[in-house]
Amino acid sequence: MSILIAGCAALTAHGSAMLEGRSAFNNGNYDHAVVKAAESLMIKPEYEPAKTLIEKAFRSSNEQHRTKLDQLDVSEAKFKWDDVVTVYKALIMTHSAVSKLPSITMASGEVINLETEDFTKNLAEATKKAAEGHYNEGIKLGKSDDIALKKQSAKEFKLAGDFIPGYRDSAELYEEMRKDAILRMAVFFEDRSQTYGGYGPVSLTVMDDVVSSILNDQSATEFLELMTRDQLNRVIQEQALSQTGMINELSAIEAGKILGINQILTGRITQIIYTIPQLTDNTRKVTRKVVTGEEEYTDKDGNKKTRKVRSEVSASFTTFSKRTSATIHGSYNIIDVETSKILRSNTFKESSSSRVEWGTFTGDARALSWLDKRLAAKGEQPVPNAQIMVSQAATKLANSLANSIKEYAR
Repeated sequence: MSILIAGCAALTAHGSAMLEGRSAFNNGNYDHAVVKAAESLMIKPEYEPAKTLIEKAFRSSNEQHRTKLDQLDVSEAKFKWDDVVTVYKALIMTHSAVSKLPSITMASGEVINLETEDFTKNLAEATKKAAEGHYNEGIKLGKSDDIALKKQSAKEFKLAGDFIPGYRDSAELYEEMRKDAILRMAVFFEDRSQTYGGYGPVSLTVMDDVVSSILNDQSATEFLELMTRDQLNRVIQEQALSQTGMINELSAIEAGKILGINQILTGRITQIIYTIPQLTDNTRKVTRKVVTGEEEYTDKDGNKKTRKVRSEVSASFTTFSKRTSATIHGSYNIIDVETSKILRSNTFKESSSSRVEWGTFTGDARALSWLDKRLAAKGEQPVPNAQIMVSQAATKLANSLANSIKEYAR
């Protein structure tokens, strides 16, 4: 019976809100339970299950938040006011939802008194202290010459502004610290796979795609500035840093010093494996009963009638499958330009693959399934050529490497 009642409740807006609130209450999410119970009562004020739920949920929510505030009151955590702000926001949400409800009276005549409070002043005070805490931390960290601490300082000023927009001079100090904390990096790739360009300019594709991916991601460039391949080439040529005029690891590091680069990622493609298309086939016999004509027959009452004649037809169907793939192996180092120290070293591997299918048959086409007919109608299918397959693997590699650099620089 309870399952039936729950099912019926779910069909109404007030019942659905109450059931969601009850589920939240059972999971310990008392705030959400209060909000959904209040929503249910706003739709149907006389709904008894929602009245019962909101009384329990509101009491549990208040007790939970009071306990948390008591714990925070004696806490020595550096940024405890962030949590205090969160608590008061939750209290304002639940008390606001309850304050909008009409008087709650149970079917028994019992009046449910849910006393609400206004926590806006408490929130304002806590927000100010949270902003002040992050602002002071930003000032403290900003005194260091360490780039990592400058970056954290900028983040603290940004948090201060998030709590109170325009808080003191946090916006100006954030921008000042952000500029001081910017990591200037160049990306340089060499193709040492000994394929001699047979698959196109793979290393250049990786370099350009990595830079493009990062520059097009605004969140990634908050503390990161990338030098382009053209900028490196121009300096190398102007300063005659390479006998060939082309970029290599040593010339890239020297060019980086001239450009004021902090770090350079030097990558090497060590192996490119292309698998030539492999063709496989599988032949099977298919049968099906189909209508092949009509015949006359006499029913039990002696009447002559006609009926369809079904016969088994067959065909021999061959499924062809062609596969190809490409894999790029390599490694990279992130080097401090000033000290030539390797800060990070890693290997990578990315692959691309392609598979196509088609079919042919001999015999009666009526024996074929719908899928077989589709395969037979396609005809022989080509797979992408070697250059395209390697290019696809290079694009995947560039995306993976770009994401790695973004995480490294954040």
